[in-house]
Amino acid sequence: MPKSNRAPKPRQEPRQRNPAPTPGDYYKAKVMHEAEGVSRRSARPDLPYPSGDPLSGIVLVAEPAPSTAGSARLADALRRSLSAVDLDAAYVTWSPSSPLLEELLSLEPTILVTVGPGAARAVDDAGYALVKTRFRDVTEGAWFPWTRGTTGLLLPDLAPALEDPEAKRRFWRAFLALRDLVPGGARRA
Repeated sequence: MPKSNRAPKPRQEPRQRNPAPTPGDYYKAKVMHEAEGVSRRSARPDLPYPSGDPLSGIVLVAEPAPSTAGSARLADALRRSLSAVDLDAAYVTWSPSSPLLEELLSLEPTILVTVGPGAARAVDDAGYALVKTRFRDVTEGAWFPWTRGTTGLLLPDLAPALEDPEAKRRFWRAFLALRDLVPGGARRA
């Protein structure tokens, strides 16, 4: 092809240099990679996929329903509840995931919340070595020191709260303790 028939090349803008990555950037990438890997390994067709931001520092371990449809309904209700207290970024995982210990170790949460007695048992049985207080030894809705750097909160099971008004009130009384995590303690009706 003769040189004169070639289309002109578009004018290229000079490349802008990206700032050098910080140690925080490397840490964020590592945690995201680890969380994604654990989520992939623990994925089961009958459980919702973990959701939320693994770097939020807030991890909820939820007890799934016996059926896939029930678990999807619980996941939706839990996401809506978190949104109601302005904690949309909280990371939610499901208790029977086999590498729960690995997930907790990679996420290093500052707040660990279990939703239901099955989730509390799963966390207690995961074998985390530095536990100060086990979930089975605490009162629902009260903050406690789970490890030296992690505060824990035990919530009642969510499944009964979707059907029974008294169970719903019990769940919400305990769940509203999460408002303490939001600057200004966002209170919505």
